[in-house]
Order: sequence, then C-alpha cells, then structure tokens
Amino acid sequence: MTAILDRLDQVSVFGPSSLALFLILGLDWVFSGVHAYEEWRGEEAPLWRVFGAVVGLWLPNWLGFLLFTLALTLLPIAVGALGAVIGARISDTLVSHWGLYVLGYRPNPGLKSTPLYVLEAAFILLTFWKGLLLSPHAAIWGFACGAGLFILVLPLLRAWRAIAPSWRRAPWVRWQPLPAWTKD
Repeated sequence: MTAILDRLDQVSVFGPSSLALFLILGLDWVFSGVHAYEEWRGEEAPLWRVFGAVVGLWLPNWLGFLLFTLALTLLPIAVGALGAVIGARISDTLVSHWGLYVLGYRPNPGLKSTPLYVLEAAFILLTFWKGLLLSPHAAIWGFACGAGLFILVLPLLRAWRAIAPSWRRAPWVRWQPLPAWTKD
C-alpha cells in the first residue's frame, strides 16, 4: 500500500492519502455503475439496441450486455491509464450520447448520466496533471485508445451488419420513434 500511496503523491495533487485514493476509486466505480445501469435498462430499449438501430443491426441481448455493459465499461478502467479513462469518458459522452442526440436519435440510454463522466474527466485532468505530464506521450496514447473505443463502435457495427445478414434490420430514421424491432 505504501508504494501505491507514494505513486499517488507523485502523480496527483492529493499527496500520499489513502482516503483520497479510496474516494477517487469509489467515485469512479459509482459513476461507471450509474452510467452502465442507465444504458442497460434504457427507457425503451438497452443501448446496444439503440446503437444497432442506428446502423440497422439487431444484437442479441447476451452479446449486447457483454460488449456494451461490461466490456465498454470495464476496458478503460482495466487499462489503468488515466489518459484512457479521460479519452473514454469524453468520447462516450460526445460520440455515443450527445452526438447521437443532436442528430435526432432519441431516446438515448445513458444520456442523463453523461454529466458525471464530464465531471470525472475534468477532475482527473485537474488533479492528476502532474502524472499526465510525467509521461505525456503515454497520456496522449491512452487518450487516443480510450476515445477510439467509443469512436469505433458505430463503424464496427456497420461492418458487422455487412457480414451478418440474419441480424440486419431496417435502420432507424432520424427524428422518428425507435423501431419496434429494438424492443424484441
């Protein structure tokens, strides 16, 4: 534990505080949990069905839960790089939620909790700038990888649609209600 707190002292404004460490980790898990739950439960359909509707691809619930609720939530955290977490939070907010909302794809499960992600990204930038500056190349690569996770979701789903004819559906028309097939 001493080594972890020494590292926290080097990379953050908190010094070697175990309380700060547990609060930061706890808030990250709470924010991630709230957001993942909101995406999973959706107002009309879970997020994987909404994203699938944008490109015209039906995903089975087990696969959507695995990829969207588990993998996209845990990968940025599992990497353990602050840049990756920041990139993931910002691109998830901008691409997955605000961008689709502005384009007329509504409802958008997870939209309501995106301010938590913006707050978390800003908090990490403001409090861990020392660590990010210790290795700026790693921070930039981490940011790019974290952002890439969410930027690539729709293009990968489009590619998947091309190779999975039995899962193809009519794409969602912007500004129209969510297609009925998303609720199966």
